Amino acid sequence: MVTKKKIHKLAFEVESDFSLIGIASHENDYRLSWAINKTLHLDLIKVEDLSLNHPKHKINTNYSMYYFEDENNYISYNLISNKSEKGFLMPEMKNIDFILRISGSPDATFTDELVKKLKKIDIIITAFLIDDLQERLHNVFAF
Repeated sequence: MVTKKKIHKLAFEVESDFSLIGIASHENDYRLSWAINKTLHLDLIKVEDLSLNHPKHKINTNYSMYYFEDENNYISYNLISNKSEKGFLMPEMKNIDFILRISGSPDATFTDELVKKLKKIDIIITAFLIDDLQERLHNVFAF
């Protein structure tokens, strides 16, 4: 008698309650995180780099990352470098140096105010909401 193998598939949903803000700044990641912390009253701290396998070149690429969790408001922040020694995290957006990922259901008013505050930081050249690419970026930023 031949028995059939049971195959179980694990299904999960990609987190979709996050916003992405593109930031252009010529400063280092630690200096930018310090300025953001001071202005927004956050506590971004350096965490393990975001490590991704580059699909085209089949190489591992690391991107500097900072993290803060606002437990009172159920919002978390990731400041991620868009550049590494081996390329860009978002090659279609080479004009930005960092991505600020805000997760935990921030509403449009919250993110708009956040962008306005970021633009007032003297070491930030510009900051803007990345909305048209969000659907394509779920695989990259779903962590």
